[in-house]
Amino acid sequence: MARWCGYGSTRRATSISLLVALGVRQDGQKVLLAVKNMGGESEAAWRALLDDLVNRGLKTPELASVDGAPGLENALAALWSDMPVQRCTVHKHRNLLAHAPDRLHEEVSADYNDMIYAGSKTENRGEAQGVQSANGGRNAARSPIAWRKQATSCSPSRVSRKASGNRSGHRIAV
Repeated sequence: MARWCGYGSTRRATSISLLVALGVRQDGQKVLLAVKNMGGESEAAWRALLDDLVNRGLKTPELASVDGAPGLENALAALWSDMPVQRCTVHKHRNLLAHAPDRLHEEVSADYNDMIYAGSKTENRGEAQGVQSANGGRNAARSPIAWRKQATSCSPSRVSRKASGNRSGHRIAV
């Protein structure tokens, strides 16, 4: 997760990019793992933060929940290619609303909630097809809610289907 903070000794707002890594223990307790001012969210910046965590003893996390920044996703894939990565549903929802007309926000939110709480992939696909049908049969890419591509980034995915082998009991949310 990257945070933009304003501060300054001249009482002027100054923006800096802070890279933040949080761990979540099996009991649900959140642990601050790192806060770094790296000057941006590049893959190299995220990789430096992740390498520091590994050097301090972090094992392969069970899951990473990311905000959608490509630098972070690339750094995670390079370091832990078998680890499942999930797009943060809050960030995805905000992104969808930012690209939808105001008049569709309520519908987008309702459909998105139905999809993220679907009991199965089949149920999720059915919801996406229902949205497509409700939009006059237009393809999903042209409909007001392009769900097929958008919804898949909310589900955990793997570059490889092998088990990650993580037995540390820690997950990482970055």
